[in-house]
Amino acid sequence: MSEAVTPVAGTNDPVAPVAAPPPKRSGNRIESIHNLRGLASLAVLFDHLVATPYVAAPAAVAAIGILGNYGVTVFFFISGFVLPYSLQKSNYRIQDFPMFIARRFVRVDPPFFVVVALTLLLNVLLGVMKNTPYHIDWLQVFAHVAYIAPLLHKPWLLSVFWTLCTEFQFYITIGLIFPILARYPIPIAIACAACMWLYIPGYFPTDRLPLGQREIIFAYLPSFMVGMATFLYREKLAKFPTFAVAIAISVVALFFKAPLDISIVALVTIVIVNFASFYNSVLDFFGKISYSLYLIHLLVIVGVLPVFHRLALPWYVMMALGAGISIGAATLIYRFVEGPALTMSKRLRLKPRPAPSNKANQAALELDAIPQVGKAN
Repeated sequence: MSEAVTPVAGTNDPVAPVAAPPPKRSGNRIESIHNLRGLASLAVLFDHLVATPYVAAPAAVAAIGILGNYGVTVFFFISGFVLPYSLQKSNYRIQDFPMFIARRFVRVDPPFFVVVALTLLLNVLLGVMKNTPYHIDWLQVFAHVAYIAPLLHKPWLLSVFWTLCTEFQFYITIGLIFPILARYPIPIAIACAACMWLYIPGYFPTDRLPLGQREIIFAYLPSFMVGMATFLYREKLAKFPTFAVAIAISVVALFFKAPLDISIVALVTIVIVNFASFYNSVLDFFGKISYSLYLIHLLVIVGVLPVFHRLALPWYVMMALGAGISIGAATLIYRFVEGPALTMSKRLRLKPRPAPSNKANQAALELDAIPQVGKAN
């Protein structure tokens, strides 16, 4: 990195190196959330790499990779925090709901569509190479575009796509309940816990649920609620007792209806958001490309690693190749697709209103939450 030089008073030295200022970042950005997003995307990448037979990682390494399962939970937490945070900064009202959903489509869809197209292209090429033509199922493509593959009984082209279906259900949910979130956090937490409690193991007729058993939002509402409650407390929209009760309700539901580890992850993320806000250039980079990395890494694993697998390379070389190619592809998608989509979504403004008295609420919307497993703006 280049260094600025300035005269040093009281010495014969005309100049001395001075560290360049840190990169300029939005005052609205919460570094802990950005760091979490980067960590979650790397955890999911690591999990899928060590689990694939093309890498064939040792059992001990594969066991560590299981921790990546919690990356999706963290993405849901991030969405639960960032989306209401964004809506608050925009002075959101229920009449803004159509524009809010439009912004989500503009923000989320372009990278998703690119990866869907690349997946279809890979399937076509493999069909030609194997002399077994691949016929594109256009109804399946439409089901992806509309995030309703389970509704139409179509499989996801890549398994990671299911979380986008769940995330979009949350977009609709938060857009509808946000106007009452600050007034009724405890009843909303109870409702979220009740949905999960009834859904798992299954008082609802899960075989008849239109969006499938894995994608339906009921099982994940307490995870989203942990993020929403943390947002309310951090923005001083809820006092600590209210925050503590909402968190307790959500964690109890997770404790009884999900693996114990999920409850621990929820509590750890709360601590990180409130007490670990620091800038790190590596996490900053991975937080930025996390959505693109989440989308593209599985295509790299199933479409590119088999080529190198024929070379009988050591597992750690295969893992490095998978990670490097995934990160490189994600960087390109962010640079040419996701970044411009993010810029375009910010141009879609909600209906202007008188600025609120709190200066913090006057800041422009900057955070972006996606499942990215949540990057969700």
